[in-house]
Amino acid sequence: MFAANDASLDQKVLTLWNLYGDNHQVSTTLRDVETLRSNAQNLGLFVTVAVFGLNEVARLTLRSRKSGKAM
Repeated sequence: MFAANDASLDQKVLTLWNLYGDNHQVSTTLRDVETLRSNAQNLGLFVTVAVFGLNEVARLTLRSRKSGKAM
């Protein structure tokens, strides 16, 4: 689903670039779109790594301790 949306968005961006690439406002907007996409990917990666790390910390620290006594 996301790959198809990404491809259609890329096609729309290319169409705008081909038709209005000489327009300063369009070129600035296209650059802003690419910056937003890059920032979103970086944020997603950071959040994924942070959640994984916090999950591991919680798993290790909240593990129930077994007593060493034999019953």
